[in-house]
Amino acid sequence: MSHSPAVVQPDQELIIEILNELDIDFTFDADGDLAISTEALTVFFLFGSEGDLFTIRTFYDRHYSVDEKPLLLTALNEWNADTMWPKVYAFTPDNGVIRVIGDAQLYIGAGVTYEHLMTIVAHWVRSAIKFHRWLSDRLAFEEDDAE
Repeated sequence: MSHSPAVVQPDQELIIEILNELDIDFTFDADGDLAISTEALTVFFLFGSEGDLFTIRTFYDRHYSVDEKPLLLTALNEWNADTMWPKVYAFTPDNGVIRVIGDAQLYIGAGVTYEHLMTIVAHWVRSAIKFHRWLSDRLAFEEDDAE
């Protein structure tokens, strides 16, 4: 009889352990949320209030104007149609400056294996960075085409 791998219930401490194992530097924001912060993006590791949802939410630091929105939305839709993670969207706060946000979520109510969680964290962080590079290249291509 084979034994199933041990199931863990993800929390902030476990994600810190995984980030340390992956040799990824992290920080905490003013609210105590765990994050990876670079010049181009900030990745947050969030847990739902019910404890059954784990979200990696990325805020991309480049801001866009309302004039850029049609081109931006076309690019985001293209990414979302072709790629599973992260799902990206445009957010426009009251100041009218458009930001791009990416989300990836995992149901953790029943627990997950440590190995699966580590794989998910590594993959989602890589995907957040990959999207940033893709969007920069994609918009640069559109700008070159317009000239």
